[in-house]
Amino acid sequence: MRTKWIGAVVLAVALAGCGADPSSQPGADINDTKSNKVTGDVHEWGIEVSASKARAGKVVFAIANFGTIQHEFLVTKTSFEPGKIPLGDNNRFDEELEGIEVVDEIPEWPVNEAKVLTLDLEAGTYELLCNIAGHYANGMHHTFIVE
Repeated sequence: MRTKWIGAVVLAVALAGCGADPSSQPGADINDTKSNKVTGDVHEWGIEVSASKARAGKVVFAIANFGTIQHEFLVTKTSFEPGKIPLGDNNRFDEELEGIEVVDEIPEWPVNEAKVLTLDLEAGTYELLCNIAGHYANGMHHTFIVE
């Protein structure tokens, strides 16, 4: 599994045109790492990224699906607390709900593939997440701050 992870990260970094992963630097704390070129992955039941902060402007996300099923990757701007977006009866949240703006997404994609999403983000608090039924509730979300 570790070899697959390394290969996919190398692919994701190449796709995004990134240099070294800032979270791999000695003493790096992912919550303090700031980068506008973010690598990461989605899997059951989480989202891992190389940085949790970026500067306002162009942000590139190179994300691999290391799960055993398809996932999606949404970048949402929200006023809800992390992990607290209200879910409907279908175990998903309404993407038109007041207090949520879906900025853009990588729609569901196959296992062991990487995709790139480039966005122009304003300062604010975002939540990176998967909104497939049950996935958000099971922990597939990550707070991302743009300063």
